[in-house]
Amino acid sequence: MRWCWRLSRRCNWRKTGARVCCPRKMIAVIADDLTGAAELGGIGLAYGLEVELSVSVNPQSKADLLVIATDARSVSEPEAVREMTEVSRALRELKPLLIYKKIDSVLRGHILAETRAQLTVLGLTKALLVPANPALGRTLVGGQYFVDGKPLHQTHFAHDPEFPVTDSDVLKRFKITTEPVFVRNPSDALPDRGVVFGNVEKWTDLQAWVERIDHQTLLGGGFGFFTALLDSRFPPKQKTATLVAPGNTRLYVCGSAFKESVDWVKKAVHSVQYMPKARLKSGALDESNRTTWATKIAERLQRRKPVIMAIDPTAVETSTTIQLRTDLAKTVRDVLNRTHIDELIIEGGSTASAVLREIGVSRLAPVHELATGVVRSKAIEIPQLHVTVKPGSYRWPPELGLF
Repeated sequence: MRWCWRLSRRCNWRKTGARVCCPRKMIAVIADDLTGAAELGGIGLAYGLEVELSVSVNPQSKADLLVIATDARSVSEPEAVREMTEVSRALRELKPLLIYKKIDSVLRGHILAETRAQLTVLGLTKALLVPANPALGRTLVGGQYFVDGKPLHQTHFAHDPEFPVTDSDVLKRFKITTEPVFVRNPSDALPDRGVVFGNVEKWTDLQAWVERIDHQTLLGGGFGFFTALLDSRFPPKQKTATLVAPGNTRLYVCGSAFKESVDWVKKAVHSVQYMPKARLKSGALDESNRTTWATKIAERLQRRKPVIMAIDPTAVETSTTIQLRTDLAKTVRDVLNRTHIDELIIEGGSTASAVLREIGVSRLAPVHELATGVVRSKAIEIPQLHVTVKPGSYRWPPELGLF
């Protein structure tokens, strides 16, 4: 049975103002990290949708696009499954038109285990996951993943601290146990059950996958597939030249280990406040060290000078990723307790989740898509604060640059 997804030709939305022909307008997204959630929220803005971004399901939400940011990629597999199960169950009660599973574009995370759990909760038989995005040079061809034409395991993703990529072959990367896993082209017959990864080489492949959706399939993937889905349903919002002027006090929090990010921080040497070396060497940042660090940052911000909080990768000895992330988050909290901040700009999804959790922000209202995947939002719980999140592998937009 075909899904009522596309706008009916009989539905004249230009005259009626109606966006859809189905009884429930809401589209729901479950993302495995905060930057992915914000990325899809930004797409919603581009199509004129009212977007709500939250870390939990709001039963009273009236948003056209409700995006739930989990922290599933940064926790253990059992924890990720538990979180995805709880969120999927809560969203099911809202009866949205569509639940979309946002996954990492290069398939990091606990994807198969989460997907199996979600299929059970939602009562579905198969999942179609389309992670690639040709617009960013990321393609899946014959089950082999490429970034700008280079096999994935030969790129910087091979050195990811939490999910290093060791093989570009999708099927070899996943342990196939109880659930059958397939790789298919848009024109191929699809199985009745299991998890299907969709090959994508160009934009028209994404459009072709949209034509294959039905009621018995959990849809998931990255930025590209979600854009194709919205593009098939909504008229794009007419773009206007909007100048975004960030506030005077800007705090950057860089939690990414990508080389491009590390190099960017090095260029801004006069604005950087690195985590104290005592923490990196001893494995414990005591209260006095953190207080001193937070005070230095706050004093600079009070002089209306931007500050970059970062970790010097050459100085790390014993600390784990989670410990460092926690220290960054607690220090941001301490800085906010000392001074006002207009703009909090966070790089890295796991870092962003830890920071927002520590400062008590659970809901964001996206207002600007500064660049692909880089979204500026109002913090609901701290009205004067704007939060911008950026995936570690994406470039900084000019509006947020320091040079």
